[in-house]
This record gives sequence, C-alpha cells and structure tokens, in this order.
Amino acid sequence: MFQHAVCAPLSVYMLADHLDGALAAGEDLVARGHDWRSLAETPADPADFAVRQRKIAEDVRGFELILIARILKARDHARGLAEVDDRFRAVANLFVSGTSILLDAVEECGDARGEDFDTGDDITSYVRSRGLIAPDAATVRTAADLTIDDNFLVAKRIALGPLLDMAAAFLDALDIQYELFVEEDPADARAPLSDQDESERASLQ
Repeated sequence: MFQHAVCAPLSVYMLADHLDGALAAGEDLVARGHDWRSLAETPADPADFAVRQRKIAEDVRGFELILIARILKARDHARGLAEVDDRFRAVANLFVSGTSILLDAVEECGDARGEDFDTGDDITSYVRSRGLIAPDAATVRTAADLTIDDNFLVAKRIALGPLLDMAAAFLDALDIQYELFVEEDPADARAPLSDQDESERASLQ
C-alpha cells in the first residue's frame, strides 16, 4: 500500500498521475501487440481471424490515443510545476519540448479513416505508419511485423521507447523530490483487533 508522504503542489500530483497513466498505457500497448502477433502466428478460420484482429487493432489504437492524451495533459501540468518550483524548470521545459511533436498529431489521430482503419482486414496503412513494416512494404508479410516494441512510432512521430523513458525519468524525479510514493512498512500496519480490543475501544467511545 502506498501513501502520499509529503505535501506537494497540486500540479505535482496531477503531473505524476498523467505520467503514470502514460506509462500504463504504453505497457498495455506493448502487451496488446504481443496478443496481435500471437494471433497472427496461430492458424484460424479467416472470418474469425478478421474479427479478432480488428478487435486487437482497435485496442492498440485505443491505448495509443490514451498514451497521447496522457502525455499532452502531462505537458500542461509540467508547465504549471515549472512556474511554482524552479528546481523542475529545466526538466519540465525539456519534457515539454521533447513531446511538442505530438501536438500536431491530435487532429489526425482522432480520425483514422485516412489509415483505412474502418475496414477490419486492411490495417496495412496503420502498421506501416507506426514503423512496424518498411515504408515501401505493400502488406504485412509475417507475424513478426506485428511486434510492438520501443520502436513503435506513436502518432507516426515519436518512438515509444524514448517517450516512455522521458515519462519514467520525470516521474522518478518527482518521486525523489517529493516522496510521492512511500511504501508502508508492514510492521506498522494495524493488526486485526481481537474481541477484547474491540470491547475496550467501544468502552472508550
């Protein structure tokens, strides 16, 4: 169990929440990529494969959008933190500038029609734009093409690995400075009260 250890500006808690959410979305994105590759490696009925692939592809895109949204909100709170804590001005500015490329992706990420995402079996454009296959590749040729890792291009613009590294480093810096997450010592946890303890406590109320 974790508890907040020291008082920090609200922007710190909001920033930490969005950074943590971005990391979680990134992990979910990679995990769903494993599911996608496993599906492609397993022989199945073509109709069933198309339905299951569509579901996985939609999940992948959904986690990508969550990741983008979390990072963009984190940028706003990073600016707020820089205004109230000079110690974080440099790292906040670095994070904001390093993720500014995602601002241009907001409108196009909200409309997937340009990537043929409306069809359940045609995901080539999306896969190509995320760096999973070569720019000149006509289609997905092997299951290995569906491997989502650090090289996955979030919003076609920034590699997943470096993006998550920035978020993790920023979150670690916040935790070190503000002790956001302090693990409770199990020895300090309250043990269940015995019947006698319950009676004594009741008599004092």
